[in-house]
Amino acid sequence: MMKLLLEGVATFLMVFWSCVAALMQEMHHGLTFPTVCLVVALTVAFVLGWMGPAHLNPAVTLTFAAFRYFPWRKLPLYVATQIGASVLACLSVNAIMRPHDDNFYGTVPRPPEAGARLPFLLELLASAVLMIVISTVATSNASKAVVGIAIGATVGTLGLVIGPVSGGSMNPARSLGPAIVFGRYTSIWIYVVAPVAGMLLGALFNKTVRQSDAIVGFLCGGRGASSRVVVVGRSVTGAPGTN
Repeated sequence: MMKLLLEGVATFLMVFWSCVAALMQEMHHGLTFPTVCLVVALTVAFVLGWMGPAHLNPAVTLTFAAFRYFPWRKLPLYVATQIGASVLACLSVNAIMRPHDDNFYGTVPRPPEAGARLPFLLELLASAVLMIVISTVATSNASKAVVGIAIGATVGTLGLVIGPVSGGSMNPARSLGPAIVFGRYTSIWIYVVAPVAGMLLGALFNKTVRQSDAIVGFLCGGRGASSRVVVVGRSVTGAPGTN
């Protein structure tokens, strides 16, 4: 129960400050887009570095479950907590900042008439890269602070690159919260399907590369990576039949 509570608090903080920054840019033009990305990066780094392991993202939770790092039975409750925390964060943003109906701080393709193909591809590829980074640092011996900085920097950098086209979500919770609160579901499928598909692809790529590295190490006489096969979010001994 404590882990679930921490997941909710961490997701709330991430979505709240991300939306505040986006709304500040929308309402007052007080922040540039790179500054918004920096706020998001610092928030993710702070939350993960301070609170420790948290998914913050339904696509991450689903990917961990698909690769047997997270129990399937806990998936619905975690995803509901993440989305609920996102909605609560957006309601809090609205209560504090009182945006107009046209001050939508969700994620939509830019410009809206540009179509869905490019935003979908960018969200998918960025989510894959993000999962590769997450799975890499999750299996390292780095401290919470280093893990937070690595993931936060990745989120901020990817957002800076793809944001002008797709909004830079990579997170269904970040997109669903504003969509539910404002009742605007235009192209919302992009921000649900692309992150999930991208992170599954990223995890599969990471697993394939790590296992290939272990095989090469074994063939070279048991050196290097031969002693471990790293799977998304965990490491297992590279002996036959080990799980």
